[in-house]
Amino acid sequence: MWDVEGARPRWRLMAPLPGAQVWLIPLPADGESVSAATRACLSAEEVGRADRFAHSHHAMRYVAAHAAARTLLGELLGQKPAALIWSAQADGKPGLADHPLQFNLSHSHTWALLAIHPTLHMGVDLELHRPWEPMDDLAREVLHPAEAALWDHLPPAARALALYTAWTRKEACLKALGTGLRTPPEEVHVGLAASPAQGRWVFRSQAPEPGAVHWQDLSLPLQEACSACLAWRHP
Repeated sequence: MWDVEGARPRWRLMAPLPGAQVWLIPLPADGESVSAATRACLSAEEVGRADRFAHSHHAMRYVAAHAAARTLLGELLGQKPAALIWSAQADGKPGLADHPLQFNLSHSHTWALLAIHPTLHMGVDLELHRPWEPMDDLAREVLHPAEAALWDHLPPAARALALYTAWTRKEACLKALGTGLRTPPEEVHVGLAASPAQGRWVFRSQAPEPGAVHWQDLSLPLQEACSACLAWRHP
């Protein structure tokens, strides 16, 4: 059984950006349940949402990821996990109703990433590599025109990694911006190549004022192939 207190020593802290915390958190395995103490970390709304998942492993990982996030945020703020008022902000991005601390959460299969910063708007995305078909159709939908031109010249064996690389960068940038997929991914130009592993996306039409989102690929100590990215912007 996955218990938030018992799991806490296995959470790994990374600091890829000054002032930021990025936590790598293992989630329940297939068939593993979560403890009552873990569920008690969540709000009634979160528990209700978990109970509506069609598959139990998705529900257990949702509960574990949110309990872990609430635990870490509570540690920073000196509050109990369940006491945090975690709500969607006006743009739909999750935040704390009574504190300016910024955070963002992503999870894929049995792993989660949580990014925290005192002031910067954060976005994080993690994707464990799985068969991704049909890749060509998805690439045409999400790639920027300049990225699509490069895609056409990639050998087939290189396309899956390129698409994962671009997707995690786009997802992290849009989460940092606060719009999520309400902003079309094809408007976000972040490149396909693994190098350089950091960059900046300048947005113009997606917000009241022009600005930039900075992004940086994350190298995670996982045995499974994965792609991950952290993005941030100034308020």
